[in-house]
Amino acid sequence: MKTYMNRIDREHHLMILIIWDYLGSWLEKTNCLTKDERKRIKTATTHLLRASDSIVGRLEQDYARKIIKDAKNIEIRIYDRLNASLKHTEGGRYIDVEDLYDLASYSLRECRGCRGKKHKECERYQLFMKLNIPVAQEQTDGCPYEN
Repeated sequence: MKTYMNRIDREHHLMILIIWDYLGSWLEKTNCLTKDERKRIKTATTHLLRASDSIVGRLEQDYARKIIKDAKNIEIRIYDRLNASLKHTEGGRYIDVEDLYDLASYSLRECRGCRGKKHKECERYQLFMKLNIPVAQEQTDGCPYEN
């Protein structure tokens, strides 16, 4: 078994720690999970931490210091390719995402009082989901865009 980590292996180890930290923080803040889902995510975080502890335990002591130092300098971002592509169209025109959201808001006026039972088949719903338009209601049995 190797007693050192190359750069790529260290990056993967860092990702384990980042995911562990992210999931733990999310579990503290969220109330959208069922008891079973919460339990499974908690189990996943436990396994991630145990794997990390095992890695650190079998390597030299300076590796633990190195990984802690690296973790302080790491930033992870979720990059939304769709919204990034909306900023610049093929014609070179700039589209402000906030303007797109305003247009969606005007379009939603027709949805007021909608009682469609199959909202996932609605063309407006499908388009808004495709464009990552924020929903009006997070927790609802019907269309999340209906206001």
